Amino acid sequence: MATKQSHEFRKKLIEFAIKIIKLTKTLPKTSENMIIFNQIIRSSTSIGGNYAEAIFALTRADFIHCLNICKKETSETLHWLEVLLRLNTSFSREIQSLVEETESYLKIFISSVKTSQSKIINNKL
Repeated sequence: MATKQSHEFRKKLIEFAIKIIKLTKTLPKTSENMIIFNQIIRSSTSIGGNYAEAIFALTRADFIHCLNICKKETSETLHWLEVLLRLNTSFSREIQSLVEETESYLKIFISSVKTSQSKIINNKL
């Protein structure tokens, strides 16, 4: 299932994870933020890792499974960004930009899962 488009999207997810990591380096190192930093770095880097796995899935079911994990990790990343947004209001512009990017990725994963699931259903008919 690897295509040029999928590799380009994977590169975007790498850049996204790097943006999240860089954000954590600019925010205040409060005890609350530090806990969230660990969580958001894990979830945001996991998105690209699971997508990389999905690209080379052996079956459509495995592909869908990997995309569902991407969807969950993206949703978790969005959650942590929203918490950071409320805790760090002076950085709202930077964080809001990442919230919007995360929401766009979540929509892509939701749509991709639905499309892939419908292909399985249509092939069974």
